[in-house]
Amino acid sequence: MPETVTIQSPSTSKRQTGLFSDLRGRVFGTSDQQDAATSVDSATATAASTVDKDYTIQTGSISSLSAGNGVGTAGAEPEQVPLCVSIPAPPATLQTQSKYKADDSSKSSIDDDALQARDRTVQPIRNSIRLLTNIAYAGSNSSLVTQARAECVLHNVDRWASAKALTDMRTVDAYLSRDRWVAEIALAVRSASKRVELSSERKALYSTWFSTLARDTMDAYSLRLGPKSKTNNHRYWAGLSVAAVGFLLDSGDFKTWGKTSFEIGACQVDDRGFLPAELARGEKALDYHVYALRPLAAIIKLASDNGEPLQSKCLDRFKRLTAMTREALLDPTEFERVAGQRQSIISSETSYSAALKLDALPLL
Repeated sequence: MPETVTIQSPSTSKRQTGLFSDLRGRVFGTSDQQDAATSVDSATATAASTVDKDYTIQTGSISSLSAGNGVGTAGAEPEQVPLCVSIPAPPATLQTQSKYKADDSSKSSIDDDALQARDRTVQPIRNSIRLLTNIAYAGSNSSLVTQARAECVLHNVDRWASAKALTDMRTVDAYLSRDRWVAEIALAVRSASKRVELSSERKALYSTWFSTLARDTMDAYSLRLGPKSKTNNHRYWAGLSVAAVGFLLDSGDFKTWGKTSFEIGACQVDDRGFLPAELARGEKALDYHVYALRPLAAIIKLASDNGEPLQSKCLDRFKRLTAMTREALLDPTEFERVAGQRQSIISSETSYSAALKLDALPLL
């Protein structure tokens, strides 16, 4: 058995990038087409280089097989069933501080020292989750390969759940950071569970861990976090994380809380299509509109994919937000006039898993 472990990154769609990333390139002179192959693969390689190889889920029959039973390209070499890597679990306890300057009320000016200190703690967590999601959404024509990858995702999440990862958040920043991570993990598990049936033991383990995370999130937004976080993009990401857990565990309470989070966001959109809380983010206002739009769209998709289309009185407002954001990415002039400030380059799509890229979401 070779010692090299290869995990493919998610395959790029024929369109390469979605509407939003294309528009971003035109407006700001940057392109995800230029950096997708290097940034995602680099992040995967960085994460992979820090983890130990784990062969425990490989049986003799699987590890010695080529995956030639799928529908492949004529004359192509059969895919080898990939080995699984043991991905470091995120810590149980987290105590991070904001990367923004304390005296900046808009939360748009980065404190370089604070950013470096935060990244030392947060980057290993990002690496672990990125490697997990890259495995979860990697494309293959072989059922053996996709099943092996799904089992690898679940095998790692088994360890994370047993270690009670991310269950003890000690600061506001830690709570706010966790929401996106939990959403990514729950969505990856949901994807993997379509290929590998969850055993009763796994279901019990996941129910305990994910329920703990979801209830702690709900309590935090009810009792601990400030009024801004309860209504801005933080709440939308929290809503997505709890909704993702809800649909994974089939919990009505969690699903309802996630859908309510969508209402809180979508119903704030004004007649012009702006989110007031994100408009106050200075030079990052457009970036935060895109950031806030993403979990709202993901909640819609999650509900629809599970046969429970979202019934919201504010869907028209959500569509208004989408239209305004699209126009702003084509030409930010009007957005900058309303925001009162020139806008900085928005975040790259390569920092998100395949399930949360804008071209995978319903942005009509």
